[in-house]
Amino acid sequence: MISVDSKNHHEQNRASWNEAVVAHNSHKVDQHLFFRNKGSTLYKEEKDLLGNLAGLKVCHLQCNAGQDTLSLVTKLGAENPVGVDISDNAIDFARQLAKDAGIEATYIRSDVFDYFETTPADQFDVVFMSYGTVCWLSSMQRLAAGINRILKPGGRFCFVEFHPTGFIFNQDMVQEYPYSSAGVPADDSEGVNDYVALSATDAGNLTTDLKHTEGVKNFRNPHPSAEFSWGLADVIGNLTATGMHMTHFMEYPYSNFFKVYKDMTPEKVEEGIRWYPIGPMLPLMYSLEMKKPF
Repeated sequence: MISVDSKNHHEQNRASWNEAVVAHNSHKVDQHLFFRNKGSTLYKEEKDLLGNLAGLKVCHLQCNAGQDTLSLVTKLGAENPVGVDISDNAIDFARQLAKDAGIEATYIRSDVFDYFETTPADQFDVVFMSYGTVCWLSSMQRLAAGINRILKPGGRFCFVEFHPTGFIFNQDMVQEYPYSSAGVPADDSEGVNDYVALSATDAGNLTTDLKHTEGVKNFRNPHPSAEFSWGLADVIGNLTATGMHMTHFMEYPYSNFFKVYKDMTPEKVEEGIRWYPIGPMLPLMYSLEMKKPF
């Protein structure tokens, strides 16, 4: 069972995300039409990693408001993927979006650690996570064990995440945060911010063909959040400790869609916007694939 302190931190984040997801989606116009027309919010890194998902049972952990989950269907051929997220508002939005877009997907409102304990084991061919996920979780050991539990023998865990090296700096690129806090949370009184508005202001549309508008202005989250710093060894070490083996690892000197620092250079790519730091080259994202033995 998850500890009381960890549960409290997760519930704190749940309240903060419930506010933030409303602001995030206020900036995106006609999303149901975008997906009805086979639109996708996936970038090249996750598309290449995941590959063709036709005929496979897929779970998308920390799916947020479900856009990437629907993209697994429209772009990669997944059939009725399962999306799991802690935020009530995110899951409500995801369910309505799928219905309006006419795309079949199953969304479950749950803390991922609770989901691991209540869902059947050995059921998914692919488990997927991406972009800003592990910083909200209190234990990499529990995450790794849960992923290993729900994967079928021979199944894959596909992961694209922001690099911990990029997040030791604040927005002015001054070192402020630890590379790894070993599970000690950092409380943020300002809560989950409106990173969609912050990134889109300087770049325009963050996703090709998905229209953006001003939406909520000057968003202030009334609920604080708690974040965790996890280094690569925390993530990869705990995954390999379950018996899974790594079949892919890559680092990238840019950030897809998310403007990490104040001074960055945008590049338009097929899927949307990619951001590069001004100054020293840093790894800002990484991708990995782990396989569960037969």
